[in-house]
Amino acid sequence: MNSSIGKGGTLPGHEAHASVLPDSLLQSGAAESSDVRSRQEATVFASLAVLWRRKLLLLTIILLGTATITYVMQSLKPMYRATAMVQLDSRRVELAEFKSVVSNLTPEAPAVRSEVSIVGSRALAERVVEKLRLINDPEFNPTLKAADGADDHWLKRVTKAGVGALPPEGNDVLRQIVQQATALFRAEESPNAGDPNQARLLTIDTLLRRIEARNDDRSFTIIIEASSVDPAKAAAIANAFGQAYLDYRTEMNRDLTERVNQWLGGRLIEAREAVRGAEEAIRSFRKENSLLELPPDGRNMVQQQMNELATQLTAAQAQKAAAEARVRQAREQTAANNAAAIPEVLASPLIQKLREAEAMLERRLAELQQVYGDKHQDIVNLRRGIGELKARIRDEVGKIQKGLDADLEVARIREATLLKSIAELQEQQKGIEATGIQLRDLERAADAHRTLYRSLAERYEQTMALKNTGALDAHLSAPALPPIRPAFPQFRMSLGVGLVGSTALAVALVLLLERLSSGLRTPSQVERATGVPCLGMVPSLPRNEATWNLPLHPDSRRAREIGAFREAIQTVRTMACMPRKRGTPPKVLLVTSSIPKEGKSVLAANLARSLAGLGLNTLLIDADFRRPSIAKLLGYQPQGSVADLLDGRVGIDDLIHQETTNLGVLGNAVGTPDAHDRISSQAMSDLIQWARHNYDVVVIDSAPVMLFSDALALSFLADSVIYVVRWQHTPLDTVTAGFNKLKSVDSAVGGVVLSRVVASKHVKYGHKDDTYYYALHAPARHS
Repeated sequence: MNSSIGKGGTLPGHEAHASVLPDSLLQSGAAESSDVRSRQEATVFASLAVLWRRKLLLLTIILLGTATITYVMQSLKPMYRATAMVQLDSRRVELAEFKSVVSNLTPEAPAVRSEVSIVGSRALAERVVEKLRLINDPEFNPTLKAADGADDHWLKRVTKAGVGALPPEGNDVLRQIVQQATALFRAEESPNAGDPNQARLLTIDTLLRRIEARNDDRSFTIIIEASSVDPAKAAAIANAFGQAYLDYRTEMNRDLTERVNQWLGGRLIEAREAVRGAEEAIRSFRKENSLLELPPDGRNMVQQQMNELATQLTAAQAQKAAAEARVRQAREQTAANNAAAIPEVLASPLIQKLREAEAMLERRLAELQQVYGDKHQDIVNLRRGIGELKARIRDEVGKIQKGLDADLEVARIREATLLKSIAELQEQQKGIEATGIQLRDLERAADAHRTLYRSLAERYEQTMALKNTGALDAHLSAPALPPIRPAFPQFRMSLGVGLVGSTALAVALVLLLERLSSGLRTPSQVERATGVPCLGMVPSLPRNEATWNLPLHPDSRRAREIGAFREAIQTVRTMACMPRKRGTPPKVLLVTSSIPKEGKSVLAANLARSLAGLGLNTLLIDADFRRPSIAKLLGYQPQGSVADLLDGRVGIDDLIHQETTNLGVLGNAVGTPDAHDRISSQAMSDLIQWARHNYDVVVIDSAPVMLFSDALALSFLADSVIYVVRWQHTPLDTVTAGFNKLKSVDSAVGGVVLSRVVASKHVKYGHKDDTYYYALHAPARHS
């Protein structure tokens, strides 16, 4: 591959999608818009000129058509049309505040149209037939006409006057034609008169053709129009349809209410049994688990006990903390030989008295020591007494410390006891809570069953009360009255219809004849119309036969046809690849057309095959992003699209399909949005440049010029443009308009190819060209 292909086979510079179009192409859109009005005016004048050239034919068709249509319409039996109105009320009347089973009519147009379709339904028509006994009416029962031998078909009345004016032999011939035509028209109106079921069905069909139900899409009024040869009968039919509709709604309401009542009755029994079962399940569960009713707040005795013990535990823990603090303080004071500072010691009355006695003896001792010596008996006694008091004080302090230790131990024991009790109650509570959850589930289920039972019972009573009520949301607001004048036919209407219809038919026929003769048929016409040479005329073949690999018998007619097709392709190949004035043959060929279905894709595919057959390394690119067809023609499924390649989502090696040794194909899978932006991008220019360097010839299939501007953009990248025109099909104005677009951007149009030529028809024009001789040796099929 060339180095211009980036990593992974993608094209460099494709990210920006930079436009490579010159200013002339951008300005061509403005020029085209400025010429629209002039082209429209030219088209109008051209059409008027066509009508003027064929004015005799135009006037003849108008006069004959107007006279014929007017006579036919005036010869028909007069029909009277009566109108009845049914008013639909979207505000349903509620009886005793009961809700009806049938919902209110919604104000949307679809709901009203549904009611209109019911009015004109076969079921209501059958009711009207039974009510009015229309099966005994010859106007609606065609079997009665057949039995009576009545034969007044309009075709006979139309030709009656003309038959008498003909000579005898012509009269007989026309009479036979009329009889055969009348028999054809009345084949379905000659049923077996002895079959009552068939007679009833035909009567209903006739009635449905005479009835019309409609709505103006602005109100809730259904307009019922009935037609008949008898004005009173027309009014009776319209009123009968209105009443049949009201009866239908009443019966529908009654039937639906009855079905709902039956369903509600069954559900009510099931709901009652469900309530009983749920209540019995609750009683059995309470009995099995020895449960009583829970207090209003939902807590049981164990929970209350746990709450009380938790309060006591809090107090016990506080007491233990206080005892621990007192013991710790006493030990610290004792260790510091300051036991007297212990609060309990200070608060002890006995210790206070002993200290007071000690102080008194100390004072006495001090007094005696001033008088006597240390060995005086009184001093000795005082000192012994003081020692005894101090010993008693120490004993009392020790008792207080032991009392503090005992209080601490009691607080600890109480705390442990409370914790143990709480733990035991917690275990009991777990079992009680599990049981309570199950009980509450059962109770909730029972409540749900009770609620459903009450709702069903209430609804059942309401539907029973509404069972026999009629349709309260519709009424016959305007009964039909017998009309005075016939609705059909009317002379002015007949004349107007005949004149308008015949004029439209005449104009259409004249323009159609001119249109059919506006296509190009010969190379000389192509060269005069376009100013470029005709590269060849390619015979018409089915798309599945436009291939080079058909296993055909060499002497078969089909083989000769395809041989002629291949020869035509080779002629186009030779003409298209002729060296240009500067001496180099075109390397990039762009194939396009004016409009779709002109055969450009078939031509591009077969031209590429033909070039590859010469040993040229050929690349076929499907650049028709809107309607890609190359892959389908060649019978393969591409792994991506050219758009994916331009966007860098797929590599070129992955996308190229090697059809033959010398033919590679870049196909498109589906239609691609923003096709023009991709074609005008730098990535597309890089792709064509890469193809120039790596292939001998590049054939590009582009979109039609008149629909899209893709071909205009691609023409800047091509050396030569091959313009495909469908033989005797594409209008000359269309071809000229397409060429003008290409000329506006200075495209290098190499020539025109007339495609899909029907050789058998072409020979009849007497043109002695190559297709004429193809037809002599390989007569093409008729199409």
